[in-house]
Amino acid sequence: MRRTESDHTEEYCEIGGAKIQLLKGGDGPPLLFLHGAMGGGLWLPCLAGLAKRFTVYAPAHPGFGRSEDPPWLDSMDDMVHYYLDFLDWLGRKKVHLVGLSLGGWIAAELATLCSHRIDRLVLGDSAGLRVDRVKVPDLFAMAPEEVVGHIFAKPETAAALYPADPTPEQMELMLRQRMTLARLAWNPYLHNPKLPRRLGRIRVPTLVVWGAQDKLFPLEIGKAWEQAIPGARLAVRDDCAHVPPFDDPEAFVRTVSGFLGPGPRNKRS
Repeated sequence: MRRTESDHTEEYCEIGGAKIQLLKGGDGPPLLFLHGAMGGGLWLPCLAGLAKRFTVYAPAHPGFGRSEDPPWLDSMDDMVHYYLDFLDWLGRKKVHLVGLSLGGWIAAELATLCSHRIDRLVLGDSAGLRVDRVKVPDLFAMAPEEVVGHIFAKPETAAALYPADPTPEQMELMLRQRMTLARLAWNPYLHNPKLPRRLGRIRVPTLVVWGAQDKLFPLEIGKAWEQAIPGARLAVRDDCAHVPPFDDPEAFVRTVSGFLGPGPRNKRS
């Protein structure tokens, strides 16, 4: 483990047969944050904000960030079962689970299998569901500048994921993550047709956070998540697109922290 220059540590852990990059910061109730397709290995401003009230665990998924790309990873099912191993390794009775985009899909699938390990669930502009008559554009056919226009309300906030002049190392990382995403979500494209009937198994308080300007997964998909998960509620950010933690990290932290709350159920375990 090494201490970084900011408010978190970085370590590499052997979990479920894969060596992964794990960022950790803060103190308080445990919170597992699952990043989107391009956020692996980054300590984001929203994570720093959440770490003021929670112990935040932010692993880079296998095949993302600086985590290993194990040979057995070729489906979303593999990724979800990897995170079952991660929860065992973490050794916490329960965690708050927050997932963004691809990470939200992973989080929802995980919650259908082990709600007893989750205190509260937050899904941010999540992949994983298909809604009839709602068109989802083809990410794999887009140039980087098109992707930025679809997922960010404020293009200036895109630099952390899509630098204007990327280094060779950044280019290699973006290509590697894109290839892993294709293995997980190319066919069926960015959804699991079996997931809708499984979402009724989620028995924890759930908040769905959505950007009203999301051009990748329009708001109708956010409403479908709210309707499919028992008791879920939807919080819409009018000034955000696909990635509210980037477009307005302070508001995202306030929304998520307010939902998770400081009550007795959240004491450190």
